[in-house]
Amino acid sequence: MKVLTELRERNILRLLREKQVIKVDEIMHANQSSISTVRRDLKKLEAEGKLVRVHGGAQLENGLQTETDFQVKSKMNLLEKNEIGRQAAELVQSGEIIFLDAGTSTATIIPYLAEIEGLLVVTNGLTIAGLLSDFDINAYLVGGQLKNKTRALIGSEVTDRIRTFQFDRCFMGTNGVSQELGFTTPDIQEAQIKSEVIKRSRNAYVLADSSKFNKTSFVRFAELQDATIIADHCPEWLKAEENIYYMEVQK
Repeated sequence: MKVLTELRERNILRLLREKQVIKVDEIMHANQSSISTVRRDLKKLEAEGKLVRVHGGAQLENGLQTETDFQVKSKMNLLEKNEIGRQAAELVQSGEIIFLDAGTSTATIIPYLAEIEGLLVVTNGLTIAGLLSDFDINAYLVGGQLKNKTRALIGSEVTDRIRTFQFDRCFMGTNGVSQELGFTTPDIQEAQIKSEVIKRSRNAYVLADSSKFNKTSFVRFAELQDATIIADHCPEWLKAEENIYYMEVQK
């Protein structure tokens, strides 16, 4: 019995390391366990400080602190992100007001925006604002509390200010794209900002390299139907959905 319990617990922790957040039914399937057994295992692991139970599942105990910082993320899947950024920039028209969030994927759009006339770019990303300045692009930085890891400005001040804006287009990054949860991110406050920006945009886009698909993070900021996905490669399940819009990079 003890050996079986340890095997189940190892499976749960392995799934969490892979996905950061897992649902009860995923654990039931992986361990061939009843819902009562899963709940008992989760309760024990939470008491040991190895995870945190959330509604319908669990996340790693340090899930909110494991977000990769901006400099590290900017070097990941760089070729794919650059191609996605190029394609995204082709959608932007002169004289538009657009929003770029604080992600590394959105940063790759900036060099391709430099030749577009009359553009105003709004952002809550400190690094993004610096890059816009480097390329002499007219920018507006929404102020708030600085989140050091991602160099995003967050908080109610940002959300409240965004509610007064209207954007022609927004381009958002994401930590996960899944059929069940949609677009997800590790930080609640960043999720609130992303969600509000999408509501205030005539055209919303989420940039996702193929490593983001079939992954979930802590909190959902939008349904898959809320934005057009721009990706280097989309999974078959997404292509089969009638109400989801996507663009694959033309290489």
